[in-house]
Amino acid sequence: ALVLVGFVLSRTDLTQLFALREQISMPWLVTGIVLYFVLTLLKAFQYYFLIGRRVGYSQVLNIVVVQNAVSNFIATGAGIASYFALFRVEQRDMFSRAALAFVLAKVGDLISIWLFMLIASWLVWPQVDVLHTLIFILLAVIGGLIATFFAAVFLRQKFVSFLQIFLDRMRLNRFGIVDKGMDVMQSLAQQEQSFVFRILGMDILFSLIYMTVTMVWIYAGLKTFSFDIGILLVVFVNVFMQLVSYLPIQVFGGLGINETTMLYVYGFFSLPQAELAAVLIANRVLFYLTNLLVLLYLPFYTLIYTKNSRSADQ
Repeated sequence: ALVLVGFVLSRTDLTQLFALREQISMPWLVTGIVLYFVLTLLKAFQYYFLIGRRVGYSQVLNIVVVQNAVSNFIATGAGIASYFALFRVEQRDMFSRAALAFVLAKVGDLISIWLFMLIASWLVWPQVDVLHTLIFILLAVIGGLIATFFAAVFLRQKFVSFLQIFLDRMRLNRFGIVDKGMDVMQSLAQQEQSFVFRILGMDILFSLIYMTVTMVWIYAGLKTFSFDIGILLVVFVNVFMQLVSYLPIQVFGGLGINETTMLYVYGFFSLPQAELAAVLIANRVLFYLTNLLVLLYLPFYTLIYTKNSRSADQ
């Protein structure tokens, strides 16, 4: 991450970076901060819905805030681990449903990414001829993963049995994460198809809304520093960023990896690299500050939770 940050800094005019303070647009800055709060609320509501509203929304929001903080200040894998750990500690009887909710949310996000990539690529197709092969491969791979998930929904126990045989033969069932994954698939197969499709329909709707707000939030971040760019380019580039976020090498919220990827992909659109690099670094600082603001919910939640516990004891 530090090496990649060094690469971005090497492409940056430091004078231009400090000059960005004079270019900050307060309306866009406030819009970006508000949108990040909205994203946190939306993701918490998606989990709340997928869990079946059996856990209080404030508790789910608390877990999502912690997960985001750990992901963005430490590592993505640690953030996911914190999600499961908190549910195991606070809502032990809901752990299996929380795990299923996590998988369904990721499937919804993957479907949204596939749709956004398909539409955005079609709209900028002549400008990204170098990326045509990569786009085809990504659409095929993501489409295959989505098809596999729907096969699990349609075939249910047959699919799970086939997958279990395959994992046994490959001796992959020795790994704890594979075992946990099979537990989730088994839980999914045991659900009624009509229930799964109804839940999945709402899940995809939540993910599409979340992805749309994400694109507007990223656009607002660039406009905060008066960077002249069209929202269509932002959507196209940040579809790739969503895929990069799935890589298990993310630390500090994708520090370095995100900026380097953005510099590379935006390079196909002849944007000023020095100015873009400065804006990306400034955006990174803004991103961390916004996350610190969101963390203010944690002491508020603790205060309310403690107060309610005392009232229940009395």
